[in-house]
Amino acid sequence: MVDAIVPFDMNLRTHKRATYETLRDMIVSFELPPGERLVEKDLAARLGVSKTPVREAIALLEAEDLVEATPYRGAVVRWLSRNEMAEQGFLVDALEMPAYPIVVERITDAELAAIDKVGKELARARRDRNEKRFGQLAVQIHLMLFACTGFPRLLDLIRVVVGPVGLRYDKALVYPVDEAWDVLLALSLARVDAVRARDADLVRETVADHRRRMRVLNDKSLADPSIARYFKEP
Repeated sequence: MVDAIVPFDMNLRTHKRATYETLRDMIVSFELPPGERLVEKDLAARLGVSKTPVREAIALLEAEDLVEATPYRGAVVRWLSRNEMAEQGFLVDALEMPAYPIVVERITDAELAAIDKVGKELARARRDRNEKRFGQLAVQIHLMLFACTGFPRLLDLIRVVVGPVGLRYDKALVYPVDEAWDVLLALSLARVDAVRARDADLVRETVADHRRRMRVLNDKSLADPSIARYFKEP
């Protein structure tokens, strides 16, 4: 039986969303680890809500590939896998790499200045080792860079791909390793500098170089049992 915590301070209009966001954050942070069964009654008691918003939240989390539901067995938090991690990187590049020429052509100096402010906050979150804040800001930089394309569906797809699933891999592989964390920070900042230079080829080369460095570090991390325990291959 899970321990009860202080119930949410939320009204009828907001508690469904709050339940979803809280469960999502618990999964991303591994407070609900891979393989954990999601028992509606226990989660409802823990969050101080009824079972209905928990049930609805689990359905949304399943749609986001954070939860896996099996008939007669219920829902469990999905395991991480090397294959999904490779797919994650492929999808990010498939969406973003072809769009960089549009970004460098359309982004304004004012938009770059706004991104620079977020970059400073990102560096501060790294110094403070604030994982949640760092992840939020990293996603924000992605979205601010590609907002200038004027393609709302592209932006929605990027939001999905670099969102909770990607943040879970960062939690497992990046934040426990200082060098990996620094490479991710360097990638975020160097990509903006390359965009500022209005050179799409330089942007793509910068991203590809940092991605290669990150793959090497990830492979090393996966040899650590404390990290590998979150992974399970199909």
